[in-house]
Amino acid sequence: MKPEEWEKLLLGATERVRGEVSNLAVGGKRTQPVGVGASGDRTLLADQVAEDVLMEKLLSVAGTRVLSEEAGFKGDPDGDTLAIVDPLDGSSNFARGIPFYCTSVAVIEGDTLQDVKVGVVRDLLTGDVYHAIRGKGTKKNGIQVHTRQVADLSRAVLGIDVSREDSERVARLAPLISAASRQVHFGANALELSYVSDGTVDAFVDLRGKIRITDLAAAYLVASEAGATISDPQGNQLEAVFDLKHRLSFVASANLHLHKEILRLCGPDGQGKRRPRA
Repeated sequence: MKPEEWEKLLLGATERVRGEVSNLAVGGKRTQPVGVGASGDRTLLADQVAEDVLMEKLLSVAGTRVLSEEAGFKGDPDGDTLAIVDPLDGSSNFARGIPFYCTSVAVIEGDTLQDVKVGVVRDLLTGDVYHAIRGKGTKKNGIQVHTRQVADLSRAVLGIDVSREDSERVARLAPLISAASRQVHFGANALELSYVSDGTVDAFVDLRGKIRITDLAAAYLVASEAGATISDPQGNQLEAVFDLKHRLSFVASANLHLHKEILRLCGPDGQGKRRPRA
């Protein structure tokens, strides 16, 4: 399938996921468990329903394999196309009624993150959808978006995930948090990384080594196609293994200048020094 055809399929499938998940929320089934997924996390009924919708659409395309946080690998083992899916990113938010969760799908032809050719991340509350085709930029609800060109950390809003992080590593981020205008975290990393693409936030930082490829693949393309700089914490090209065991740390910034400042402040030695505010 052509990238544009994949994009159309994913836009339709993720909108259907939104409808099904909304029905469960209204029906009082936010916390209903159904087992444990391939990732080892608890699977909610909403996770399963969202995955079933996406699997039906994705596996209808010949030569497609799917890697999902709940089911693991499914489909044609010899297929040239891999779809990476997080059916419900932000499951804990969904279960508690916190209004921030999404569904995320990436289509890949190759072995690296740089081979992601289509990415779609849909907010399952608002319906807002971030979608990108490699080489053609990023759109939000069909309208082209770009990262902000903010260069001063004191004017930047940063997403930083420190969930279940040890105190030493949290301390490593103190210079960065102190230098930023504001630090936030909402609890659905694919959507939060997508927020970098339209300037809702100016960077997203996760140094915990806990992110799975299912959390990252689609949003990686969405953010990078909008102009974001994304690397590992050492500033190297982000590399990933397409399985559920491999975990990642990354820094995503609205532009290269901001990226360098963030890396300086949360570098490997944790001793980045804050520059005086203007």
